[in-house]
Amino acid sequence: MFLSDLLVVFAVTAVVVFLFGRAQIPSVIGLLVSGLVVGPYGLSLVDDLESVELLAEIGVVVLLFTVGLEISISRLLAMLPLMVRIGLPQIVGTTLLIAAACRWYVGTLPQAIFAGLLIAMSSTAIVLKLLADRSQSGTQAGRISISVLLFQDLFVIVAMLAVPLLAASADVSAEVNSQISSHSSPPVLFENPFVAVLAGFSIVAGVLLAGRKIIPKVLHEVVRLRNRELFLITLVLICLGTAAITAAAGLSLAIGAFIAGLALSESEYGHQAFAEVLPFRDTLASLFFVSVGMLLDVSFVFSHLGLVCLVVLVIVVLKIFATAIPSIISGFPVRTSLIAGSVIAQVGEFSFVLGSRGADVGLLTGEDYQTFLAAAVITMAATPLLTNLMPNLCDLLGQSPWFGRMFHDSPPEDDIDLSDHVIIAGFGINGRSLATALAEFGVPHVILELNPETVRSEGSLGIDIRYGDCTRQAILEHAGIFRARAFVVAISDPASARRSVRVARDLVPEIEIFVRTEYLSEVDELRLLGADVVVPAEFETALSLFERVLGIYDVPEEKIDDLVDQLRLENYGFLRSGVRRQTIQSIDGPDIHDQLGRCRISQRSVVVGQTIGELDVRAKTGVTIIAIQRRNQQIRNPGPDLQLQIGDEVSFVGSRSERTAANKLFLLTSRNTE
Repeated sequence: MFLSDLLVVFAVTAVVVFLFGRAQIPSVIGLLVSGLVVGPYGLSLVDDLESVELLAEIGVVVLLFTVGLEISISRLLAMLPLMVRIGLPQIVGTTLLIAAACRWYVGTLPQAIFAGLLIAMSSTAIVLKLLADRSQSGTQAGRISISVLLFQDLFVIVAMLAVPLLAASADVSAEVNSQISSHSSPPVLFENPFVAVLAGFSIVAGVLLAGRKIIPKVLHEVVRLRNRELFLITLVLICLGTAAITAAAGLSLAIGAFIAGLALSESEYGHQAFAEVLPFRDTLASLFFVSVGMLLDVSFVFSHLGLVCLVVLVIVVLKIFATAIPSIISGFPVRTSLIAGSVIAQVGEFSFVLGSRGADVGLLTGEDYQTFLAAAVITMAATPLLTNLMPNLCDLLGQSPWFGRMFHDSPPEDDIDLSDHVIIAGFGINGRSLATALAEFGVPHVILELNPETVRSEGSLGIDIRYGDCTRQAILEHAGIFRARAFVVAISDPASARRSVRVARDLVPEIEIFVRTEYLSEVDELRLLGADVVVPAEFETALSLFERVLGIYDVPEEKIDDLVDQLRLENYGFLRSGVRRQTIQSIDGPDIHDQLGRCRISQRSVVVGQTIGELDVRAKTGVTIIAIQRRNQQIRNPGPDLQLQIGDEVSFVGSRSERTAANKLFLLTSRNTE
């Protein structure tokens, strides 16, 4: 019974995906493994495979419809330069290299080209989730990866249109592959492949035109009735209707749905359409990956283990270099380019759609399809491991006498006149705003940025911006870090931010280091690495909100300011723990002025070498010193004989005015006393 089969599929899938989630393995891999378990090559728990595959095909249609909704025309135009310079060479290079590598094995040249098209696609689902989980979407490697993925999503249309032409050129038959797909293909109106391709292009253009001119007007009339069910039914009609038209023209159902979604993406109803279809996508699209897993023959993998491993190795290596080489040519560092290549070195979910279509027309034999499935699943599963290993491998190669020069960017000429300045790493919104403020007040500063286009365009405006990696010692030295007063890290890559803080602190123990980070959870680690001030965007927003909320309850402004200052001085400890500290049990309590302060002793401070007793800190400022952090050692309740050293972080308690006086004392320099 189909319902019982469906129940078994979802039950097994829920358990497997849950276990994989606990192990931090992407859910796509869990879905593939679930199909392997319930399929005919596993435990054979499902009898009605044809019905499951039919639902899976509908899931692919909905999946590509939502992908089209997410890819707006404006987003494509914004990323068009990277897509053309890196995405196009990546697809062409991968396709040609794979075709050349397997020409002797698959038989004909069209089949080899089709194999190259299969391998050229990468997994949008896995990569986007991986980048989001690691907060790396805004990094240079992340932007390169996303631009290539967008280009690949669009190129699926071209690949689908090319399938009948390749099949005709290869002179193959689909009959030998009937066992690969149990559900029947839709009827085709055009037998001639060239006529089918021409009709396909015409249909694509017609759907895009209808999506801009006709469909929004239809949806407008539907929305005026304020009937949600009718709106959803209309969306399903547009999605499936367009899919049926493209399938009749010799394309796939999925491509029609993708074009329909792309046409709707720029309309005022695009966001609502995406929200309505999303639950169906997540449910039905999961069945597609389960159905793919059902086709994987484990016994075939073990009997052809050498071949499968060789194919996996070739895929990973070729795809890494097919992305890295165009990125390097475009001006990105070798390290960034290789990391971007490792992120998209797997086979993608759209390759399964393309592979099924190729199997239907005879471009893939049963054995070749099994090899492809095995390699695809393994490359997907290996993605998290590969992306973890690549940065370490780049660091290791950077220390090599043979490859070291490739991983060390040529630093700009050192400006010997630059001193007492600020080094800003990253020229995004935060770095740009800081640079503008510093320029307004005449504070000297230099900017380090890894985007070659930004460096070129901003440098032409007279801004002191230099191309360089802030995690590299040589780059920081040439930016004058030994003479700088402060180092500000305003980049979106958490791993690079941590590394740059550690390098800067090791180079100049007394420099003031400020770090902007996305998440509060990164504050403690950055502080341990040597950051003086860490500003998490996540909870600066929270602080701003409760400042305003307390204000409407007539809480005195000075008490709100004291509370906010205390939380910042405690490195947002109250917000991180979710438990109110004893010092802020009540806004009106007597302990509100007994607050914590910190100050790092710089190389220019006059207190260096003096003891706490000689300074007479309590008598001069009113604060009480409670601890001193000296590198990795914490000295609690230091005695009067303890000498202060460069880089010491002094923690003390006192009122706001007392803490201000203490900061002035510890930061007093010989320049101030002259």
